[in-house]
Amino acid sequence: MHIFAKAKVVGVPKTIDNDLLGTHYTFGFWSAVQLASNTLDNLTTTAHSHQRVFVVEIMGRDAGFLTMYSGISAGADIILIPETPFDFEKDIIDVLKKRANAGYKYHIIVISEGAYPNLKSLERDFKTISKETIEKLPKDTFGNPLLAKLGMSQIIVNELNLRENLKKEFKKNGVEFECRSVVLGHTMRAGTPNSFDRILGLRFGLAAMKMVLEGKFGNMVSLQGNQIKDVPLSEGIKKKYITAENDKMELRDLLVKIRYLSKQK
Repeated sequence: MHIFAKAKVVGVPKTIDNDLLGTHYTFGFWSAVQLASNTLDNLTTTAHSHQRVFVVEIMGRDAGFLTMYSGISAGADIILIPETPFDFEKDIIDVLKKRANAGYKYHIIVISEGAYPNLKSLERDFKTISKETIEKLPKDTFGNPLLAKLGMSQIIVNELNLRENLKKEFKKNGVEFECRSVVLGHTMRAGTPNSFDRILGLRFGLAAMKMVLEGKFGNMVSLQGNQIKDVPLSEGIKKKYITAENDKMELRDLLVKIRYLSKQK
């Protein structure tokens, strides 16, 4: 990509993952968030009526923006993203038990395709995969395992189905344990764009054309706040992740606690 920075090229940030450092938002992101949120809303209705646990896998190999935003928007009960390796016992089993004991009869877990357990949890909690399973995965150009190929949503379902103590906890609260995996996959890339993305795309296109006419090559158009700016391509294409101090992280963790505490007597 650094070659393009020296060529007569102007960049426009288009990805539903929103993982480009040079812009606050890419066009396509909010449309995908809305699509995922709508699907999660629909699944919540089914989960509620049939008393089920749904583990929903959302696109995002390295960055969890789609999962985090759509999960919070739709009121998901557990949100797992690549930036924060999860503890299966603490982040899933314990939360499901607390929710069941608080009176909840359905549960929505959303997980990024690239989310994975921390090493301690992997070795302690998992029966269907191991460290060797991850080591045998195909590698990317940098030698990192392609975690998205694990099918983590189904692995979570398989692991939950092995937990007899969890099933007993559900039964004690009058709920039959049933867990299903749903993979949104490439349906995330389809559908009708929302108004924000339509307008943002037009604004990016207009700004990109002006940059071409002005000879400002090697740059990328960018949304900074509500203003369209330009940044060097070499900087704009760097990867962006959800950081620990992001308020969405805090919001996610607070919502998990609030949901099961709110029903406690």
